[in-house]
Amino acid sequence: MLLNPYTARHASLLSLGVVGFRLLPEARETRGYSLAFGEAITTLRGPFVTGLVEESELRLVPRDALSLSLRRYQWEAGLRFGPLEPTARVGFTLAHLDVGHGFSFGLLSPRVGVGLWWKLAHARVGVSAFTEYFWRWVGSDSAFVHGLTLELQPDSAPLLVRTTSSPSDPAQR
Repeated sequence: MLLNPYTARHASLLSLGVVGFRLLPEARETRGYSLAFGEAITTLRGPFVTGLVEESELRLVPRDALSLSLRRYQWEAGLRFGPLEPTARVGFTLAHLDVGHGFSFGLLSPRVGVGLWWKLAHARVGVSAFTEYFWRWVGSDSAFVHGLTLELQPDSAPLLVRTTSSPSDPAQR
């Protein structure tokens, strides 16, 4: 079963990134930084990898904005070649707030990316590239964002653990 909470690989997530931020319709791009945290759940089937990543991100673009992205969801799929896992991601940021040239708010910002991860004994380390349409609904103009991130996913306990009940358990009578 896909993303089975009993058998899927579950991990925490921390990523650091460098971003390029370009307000629309300007041609000037500003560099910035990002810090994201969240969790990932991954199903492994033979040479295939599929998963879901949930994260929140703090992004600082000094000349433009300080942004907080709340609940970004990304679906990923790829292949496994021993410890190497190249994947593609597609997703969206549910909501983001930012302060810079005033207050801005946005919803449903689409995002795509590709990455290469290396599976270690108790973690997954990777580099990914992404592009995102930073869709602002209120405030400043929307923007295009692209970047490169270094991601660390230390293994976590499974989401659910099966328990076996004994015949002497009163709940089973």
